[in-house]
Amino acid sequence: MSTTTAPRTDGDRFVLRDVSWERYVDLRDDPTQLRVKMTYFRGVLELMSPSGPPETIKRVLEQLIEVWCDVHDIPYKAFGSTTYRREDQAAGLEPDSCYYIQGVEAIGERVDLDLMVDPPPDLAIEVDISSRSSRRLPIYAALGVPEVWRTNGEWLHMYQLIGGSYLEIEESESLPGLMMCELVDFLRRSNHTHNLQFTREFRTWAASQKPST
Repeated sequence: MSTTTAPRTDGDRFVLRDVSWERYVDLRDDPTQLRVKMTYFRGVLELMSPSGPPETIKRVLEQLIEVWCDVHDIPYKAFGSTTYRREDQAAGLEPDSCYYIQGVEAIGERVDLDLMVDPPPDLAIEVDISSRSSRRLPIYAALGVPEVWRTNGEWLHMYQLIGGSYLEIEESESLPGLMMCELVDFLRRSNHTHNLQFTREFRTWAASQKPST
């Protein structure tokens, strides 16, 4: 790749600067690069290889989100690690996982989404062990994602997009009633028990949070 700045490596990260939008799109659409996670923001391209522990944490959090939606009768669509990009913002990335919730009807049956036309996902999830995902928040803001969660399985931060930047919140805006402190407690429990047990415990708790009729 031709760049004006030498590439830099940082552990499992590989960073290139002065990369054109066209070059980023070509690389992202290259089928041989499907397993490489790419983040692009205004000429800076970061490439990362997925790792085992974050994938495990991601799946646990997905289970909890989907149980919550099931118990509370909330329609949703899971889009996993879909690529989202906007040329007008020179921004693109793949969340570790993401969901359409409030916007689920707006996207209908479409699977190939274009953020120049379609809304961004309502909730994006970033799983990391070294807190690097904080650097991706400005990219999510440029893409207009209303809510982002960051976690490593032991801590969890929820952010809401307000006025073009993210503010930390204690209760999910996308999934009202779901509190950060309760969710992180169940995430921690998943390290010490099998999935069936803590998922059942979470389902029981989620049901207890339903408004009384």
